[in-house]
Amino acid sequence: MRSVPAECDALLTCCREAGGVALLRCETSAPQLLLPDELDGLPIIRLGDYVFSAREPKQLPEGAFTLRLTSGGEELPAHDAAALRMVRLPQKALSLGNYAFYGCTGLEALEIGGHLQTVGTDAFMNCFSLRRMTLTAPAEECRCLRGLLQEYSGELELCFAPAAGPECRLFFPAYDEDYEEMAAPHIFHYNIRGVGYLCRQSFDGHCFRYDQYDASLDLLLRTHEFSLAVRMAMDRLRFPVQLSETARTAYLSCLEQHTEQVLELVLTEADTAPLSFLLSLDLLGRPALAEGCEMARTARRTEALGLLLEYQNRRFGAPRARSFDL
Repeated sequence: MRSVPAECDALLTCCREAGGVALLRCETSAPQLLLPDELDGLPIIRLGDYVFSAREPKQLPEGAFTLRLTSGGEELPAHDAAALRMVRLPQKALSLGNYAFYGCTGLEALEIGGHLQTVGTDAFMNCFSLRRMTLTAPAEECRCLRGLLQEYSGELELCFAPAAGPECRLFFPAYDEDYEEMAAPHIFHYNIRGVGYLCRQSFDGHCFRYDQYDASLDLLLRTHEFSLAVRMAMDRLRFPVQLSETARTAYLSCLEQHTEQVLELVLTEADTAPLSFLLSLDLLGRPALAEGCEMARTARRTEALGLLLEYQNRRFGAPRARSFDL
């Protein structure tokens, strides 16, 4: 069996196809899997059905071959789909098969190239922990974006990090769907619960529409989903790609009216950058700052507490020293 130096250990089953290589199965127990863009000088153009799942292919095509990605270990990896936490997909033109990540219950993050062409049916079934996808192209250029959002109904943050151009982040709330039997025979009512469905309809064909996405904030507020609304607002204000002045005003108003929720959001982040950005907007009054300081003390967020106190003193002045008559 041939070995290919890599940053992780995995056993790949592949076959050659017109234009490149198809990856039919990937076996690994590594929490982080970084797949190469090419094998034997040919691009990986397709990831097969159930490629990362525990299910083995019933039959391999003629000419299928196996090779090993190795970071220096000697033992072959035992496959554990649930062990995956982060996967970097090949970054060139690629199609993703049906049920590709079926049963990858621990998967938290995906890195996807901007040239992903198609996403198979139920590609992320039972990926209960998935919360973040990073794409290396602007949202309006990702033809796969609609397919990704259709195949994953859970809470999700998309990060767009093109090589040239500004970074953008978009938050999509979760939604649920089911069929309720109304009468026999076979008459069903299709139910959708959750505002995440509307956010996922912000497309003109395959082109993402920022204006339609921004308009969905109103539904979040009308349904009292304030924690979700402030998360959407923070992402759009921090990374304002194609953000209209009208939408910016609406997002600022959302943060100003729901300071408790936005403080909870930024104080749960390990990074203090979101808190620093929030303070730069000058939206927090004395009561909100006092609440934020108390939340930071309770959570033992020393650095965050320091930022809040420094901002409070700079904006409202240091508290007067108390004096006592004896």
